[in-house]
Amino acid sequence: MQRRLPNDVHLIATPVPHTAAVSLHVASRAGSGSEPAALSGVTHFVEHMLFRHRSHEPGAFACAIERLGGQINAATEPELTAVGTKVPAEAWPDALQIVARMVHEPEMDLDEIEKERTVILDELALLDDLPEESARRSVLARLWPNHPFGREIAGTTTTVRSLTRDALLRRAAEMFAGQNTIVSVAGALDPAAALDLLAEAFGTAPAGSREIYPVFQANGQSTARVQVVRREAEQAYFSIAGFTPGRTSRDRYAMELLGAVLGAGFGARLVLELRERHGLAYDIGADVGHCGEQGVLSIDGATDPSQLTKAIAIVLGELGDVVERGVTEDEFERARAYIVGGLVRSLEDSAIVAAWHAREHALEPTPLTPETLIGRVRAVTRHEVNSSARACLARDWPLIAVAGPLDDDVEIPTEVALAGVG
Repeated sequence: MQRRLPNDVHLIATPVPHTAAVSLHVASRAGSGSEPAALSGVTHFVEHMLFRHRSHEPGAFACAIERLGGQINAATEPELTAVGTKVPAEAWPDALQIVARMVHEPEMDLDEIEKERTVILDELALLDDLPEESARRSVLARLWPNHPFGREIAGTTTTVRSLTRDALLRRAAEMFAGQNTIVSVAGALDPAAALDLLAEAFGTAPAGSREIYPVFQANGQSTARVQVVRREAEQAYFSIAGFTPGRTSRDRYAMELLGAVLGAGFGARLVLELRERHGLAYDIGADVGHCGEQGVLSIDGATDPSQLTKAIAIVLGELGDVVERGVTEDEFERARAYIVGGLVRSLEDSAIVAAWHAREHALEPTPLTPETLIGRVRAVTRHEVNSSARACLARDWPLIAVAGPLDDDVEIPTEVALAGVG
């Protein structure tokens, strides 16, 4: 059941009869991907500050939720910022009041801002210490050069140090204005009564303006195909990625199935090749995500530095094999069952149900129910997966980044291995 308020806040209430809990997910259409360069990290900083209370009592909001028997968390993404909580059913009206106050009455006390600034700088330092983050950042920056999608969500040490209280207050007002806010609740509840409670808590927010993201043109980018980042570590980390059809493309679900064929679950092709057959990697995965009009297939893993070239060559060889010989029937059926099964299992958790509906209405041109998505995935054919792979995975498709204790003369393969292409 849904309702749109006069201030444009979108409310969604979904019963999940088998649970004794209720989950609340408040999503903003404003993410890090719309920030100007000088304010990089401001959205993530606001997300952190939502948890700071005027009493200066450490963890006051989180502890209040925990006293209700619940848990709370928040996250910032390129196109979304969200606060989610899950509590026993009888406590959810109280949790709603806490979360509504967090997003609509951020304190932004100067002393608390300085405490949180230090926390975020520590977070950035932690990310800087991780070679896998260096590889990931390198690929993102080259996929989206000079665009906020290519920047670190938390910003840089320079921008984080420069953000002012006024900048944080302005961003908070933009983020949770009515036109940018979706509130989804799911669990042991009466949907009509739940919508009334949500309307009371969110109906007075100003409508504001719908968040606008800068346009990115995927064609004609001039960027290095491979980047080597030398870091102290026990392993060498690699990230291989490239653009795929976006949210509005008819090939979207075929490419997402290809991602599952390659790197989702123990039976995925790259897991079988790199881990089981060659013993090269403990962890290897592939995933298709979306930002703006672009989809991205990313393949991430780690191996012994002496085996890095071999591992990447195997990945690029498997991509070439998919193009030339296609996905097998067995691979296709396993991947489709894996995706559908994961969706079915996820519907048992009210937190995932609440987040699902909020994300769909925040991000998708045509929001789907989980059941409709399951139908879309089941309708994809192996021929469509193979056709989409051939259309997307050209020899020069991937950008590659590696990070770790690498020699100066390390040679990194850069092309999808297509034997029949000159």
